[in-house]
Amino acid sequence: MGSDPPILTPEKFASSPRHILPSDLPAAIKYLNDQELEQLQAAVMTELQRRGKKPPVSAKPVKAAAVSLAPAKLNAVLAAFKAGVRPSKIAKQFGIPQSEVRKVLASDRPKA
Repeated sequence: MGSDPPILTPEKFASSPRHILPSDLPAAIKYLNDQELEQLQAAVMTELQRRGKKPPVSAKPVKAAAVSLAPAKLNAVLAAFKAGVRPSKIAKQFGIPQSEVRKVLASDRPKA
């Protein structure tokens, strides 16, 4: 029989070594896939709530009704477009319809 992993109680956790974030966290998270990024975001939001902190307010609110993409994917689409990638290539890269890419780009443009 295999041995079970040790149970990490609060006392043991306090005496265990701290987890250290990478020195270049923004570069490190670029290697996460969409699901991992969303899990990280959910964990951060839960921890903020546990600590009684308010989640940061986005500088630019996303219109949820207009776009059905996860926030991480939406931001990646916008960043790719701003970096000069054509919408058709963005759609192919992210595996989403071009119509979704157009909705994202339209929601980011200021209204006249």
